[in-house]
Order: sequence, then structure tokens, then C-alpha cells
Amino acid sequence: MANRVETDISVQRFAFEMDDAGKRLVFPHATTQDIQGRSGAVAYGVKEALFEGLEGRLDTVRWTTGTASFGSAWIRDDSGRFEIEVDRIEMPDGLLLTRADSGVELIAPQISFQEMRLSINGPFGRSGERPARDPGATPSLRQESLRFLDSLGGQIDLTVKVVLDLPVIGKRTLDQKLKVPIQEGSLDFRALEDSLDWLEGRFIDISAEGDTLALTWKVPIFGSARELVTWKLDEDAQKLAAFGRVPVRSLADYRIKGGDKEEDEKPDEENGKREGVLQALSVEDIDIAIGLVAPRSLEVGSGLVMFGGEDQPGMVDLKVTGGISDRGPGKLTGAIGSVDTTIKDMRIGPAQLTADRLHFDGLDRLEVTFDGFEPVKITMVVHRVTATNIALHLGGKGT
Repeated sequence: MANRVETDISVQRFAFEMDDAGKRLVFPHATTQDIQGRSGAVAYGVKEALFEGLEGRLDTVRWTTGTASFGSAWIRDDSGRFEIEVDRIEMPDGLLLTRADSGVELIAPQISFQEMRLSINGPFGRSGERPARDPGATPSLRQESLRFLDSLGGQIDLTVKVVLDLPVIGKRTLDQKLKVPIQEGSLDFRALEDSLDWLEGRFIDISAEGDTLALTWKVPIFGSARELVTWKLDEDAQKLAAFGRVPVRSLADYRIKGGDKEEDEKPDEENGKREGVLQALSVEDIDIAIGLVAPRSLEVGSGLVMFGGEDQPGMVDLKVTGGISDRGPGKLTGAIGSVDTTIKDMRIGPAQLTADRLHFDGLDRLEVTFDGFEPVKITMVVHRVTATNIALHLGGKGT
């Protein structure tokens, strides 16, 4: 894999050393301007950098420094999947840049980032990207990898808007404002049903049976119940549903039904309308205030993210507002008081990150844009990030 770095460098003096460790250039003090580098499909750059005790070997890719400071740094991949920009990076205990099995690796014992902006473009694990499965195998559920949500606590306020085309009655819009308390990562769906307004409550029902939680509608007095949205429940969620509660993570495995049809609804290509009873489903006026207290972990591809630790909650004061619908664009925006994580082999495009501790202090902006209910882009701006024993591998095949 090709690796290349270019820069303008200024030094007061330097030394050339050759011994059993190899041939080296040693710079007691060095400043650089406009560093431009590339490793495979990843490009990176720094507007300005200051090094103390910079040393580079001539027979291989291996540069070390006693301390390092960078201004206006960035990393992006050629496919546009991700981009990271940082106003300032400080490494008081130095930095190691070395060749890896494929690409290069940067290792730092201590590092802090000021005003970091991260953008990640989807798709995010859509079915078309997943490896082929045995046709006879049971399909996996998203909720199985979201168990870190089981320590959520707080409240979700929202408005559910359903547009139905009912027999005899015709088109009807049901708007329902809901206040949903979250305790230990679960919600009380029976209490949620009881909170429905009287009129909407006559039409809407929320119930769990077997491995399915269903939001159904029916015309009062006459007519059979028809499913609007269903959620698949794993074994643990089924046990909890027997007591009237379901884990929040189970809501990730949803399916929008076509009224009296078993298959998903399809839009009418000629008139732009949806066939079947369900014409539109949207979640509006979302107002979320939750936290992640107990330590939890999340698998990300072949990597792992651990939230929190013995003396630190995983996430504090997550606040989210916005709205999404089953058709068209949507957006959720939010902020987080702090996030504390441990990361192992997390891959973002062709970059792979490992850190003993990665702490986000003051996540000023979190924005997720949607196409229907599918997220297509994540953007966040963090005031300060600190990391311990961080290793960033640039290059290799992205996932």
C-alpha cells in the first residue's frame, strides 16, 4: 500500500545518527507547515505542527517525538464515508508514527482534541451490505447488538401522527402526544396504551403476543384489528413483555404493515399515494432527555465500544429534538453533557481506532439525518475530547 507525506519544515539544527538502531535524523525542535499525507484511500493533513525531540528513521517508516502540538488537522477517505476535523490537538507525552501491516499507525499515550467535528455518511449496515446467510437460519435482530441501551433512564416526549384510509369512514388522521418514561432501559407499553386520548384510544391498541409487539387499529364496535407497526421481540424481551414492559432496544426491529396486507406497503407509482389502509406514519415533536448510567458495551463491526466504567457513567444528559416519518427526509438534533468510552478496533471506513479511554466533554451538536426511518448521515461537534493510549490505524480495507 502506498504511503506518502509532504510538508514544509523549519529547524534550528538537526543531527544525523547511525548505530545499531539504524540511521536516524534527530531534530531537537521543529515546526512544520501544511503537512499533507496519504495512506491508501485515506488522506490527512495538518496546517501547522510543533515538535520537541523529533526523531525519524531512514530505513523504515518510524517517527517519534517527545511532545507534539497540531493546529487545524483533518482526516477523510476518498469515498466520502467519513471526515474528521480538529481545531487543535495536544500530545504532551509524544507520538509514534510507524508502518503497520497495511498502511500506517499513530500511537499516543495522552492526547486531547479541541473542537472536533465528525461526519459519517451511510448506509449504516443495510441488509444489502450484510453477508449472505443460510436461507434456513433465523435472521438476526438489531436489538441483539443494542444491549448497551438496557441501562437507559429518563423520558421521551413525542407526537405520533398516523394517517389512515379506513373503510366507510374514509381518511382519518390520528395525532397522539405521548410521555414515555424510561426505566432501566425499558418502557411500560400498557401504561402507554392507557395514556392514549379517549378518541384515539378507541381506534389504537398496543399489545404483545408471543415474539411480537404490535400497534394495531380497528373501527370501534365492528371490524377486526389490523396491524400498523410491529416489533419483533427477542427471548429476553418476550419475558419482560409478560409484565407489560419492553426494552427500548427492541424498537429497532420494526416493520411497517400494509393494513390488511402481510407485505410492507408500497407507494402507488402513478398517483404518488400509498396503497392500503396506512397512508403515512410520522413521529414529530420529539423531545428526549435520557442518560446511560451503568457500564455497557456495543459491538461495531469487528470492534467494541464500552460505555462507562466503575467511576464514570457511560452517557450524561442526552437531549434530542426533531421528527422523522416513514417517507421523505427527517432530522434529529441533540447535545450530550458527556460520554465516557473505551474503544477497541472500531473501524470508520479505512480507519481503525483503539483507545483505553476516550472521553467526550461537551458534545455541543449531534445531528442525524434520515431518509424515511433509515439514518443516512451523522454529524457531531465536540468541544473537548481526551484519550489515553490511543492507536489510529490508517489504511486497509474499509467496512
